[in-house]
Amino acid sequence: MSQLILPPLVLSEWKETRDTLQKYCRMVGAIREVMSKPLPHSLHTNLLISNKGFTTSILSKNISSPDQTFEVIIDLVNTRLIIESSYREPLKIALTGQSLNALCDETCSELVDIGVQPPLEKPSFLEGTRGRFDKEPLKNYWDAVTSVNQIMNRVKTEFREETSTIQLRPDDLSMILVWFYKGINDKEFSNGQQIELGFSTGDEFFPNTHFYISTFPETVMIEKLIDKKFIVWNNRRNYKAIFRYDLLSEDANAENTLTDFYRSAVTSSAK
Repeated sequence: MSQLILPPLVLSEWKETRDTLQKYCRMVGAIREVMSKPLPHSLHTNLLISNKGFTTSILSKNISSPDQTFEVIIDLVNTRLIIESSYREPLKIALTGQSLNALCDETCSELVDIGVQPPLEKPSFLEGTRGRFDKEPLKNYWDAVTSVNQIMNRVKTEFREETSTIQLRPDDLSMILVWFYKGINDKEFSNGQQIELGFSTGDEFFPNTHFYISTFPETVMIEKLIDKKFIVWNNRRNYKAIFRYDLLSEDANAENTLTDFYRSAVTSSAK
């Protein structure tokens, strides 16, 4: 396993770049959603983790040409959008902070050029405001994502029953691993919880970068799984177990600390 890298990620210092990245991911996620078969729990709306960034995964060009495939990648290493296909040379679009409308137009034009017509709802991507897309915070974010991906993959092998692949949810830019847990021996809760391990750059619930564990549909079930010192709540209805990113980045045993935090959901549920 490579060294865990957790560089500084202070949201206030890269929020404009983070927001631009989220818009780009939302557009690419829409391409995956409309061009792939539906998956349970709407997992087909998310992006997957690649070796350079986030991807739609390999998609069929159309029903009549199932052997011709393409993939749209947000390459965070080289700050560009790449359209790779099995039948053409890769197409590349530099990501410079251009507006969502401009990127959508150029991406759709390139897709049409290779014979793909993604039925995107253009009114959803008409925002014409230019944003920021600074390379340094994007590199820091990608280093963090790469490290968290390693930890999530390690913990994933310990889960019983079905889990999702590790994904990025464009709606809130959260990196997630979902465990569809059915072995609840408690009459108080339904026999079909989703336990989500996540890495968030910050949200309305907790505005700073953090790692979290949450449960759905009974959010209060988190109290059965996690030490209460980690739990925060909003109006005592929306619960999360939170571990602050800034604390972990200062931890000499960060790899073990994060592994143990995520693993706590596994060990607690097995009792």
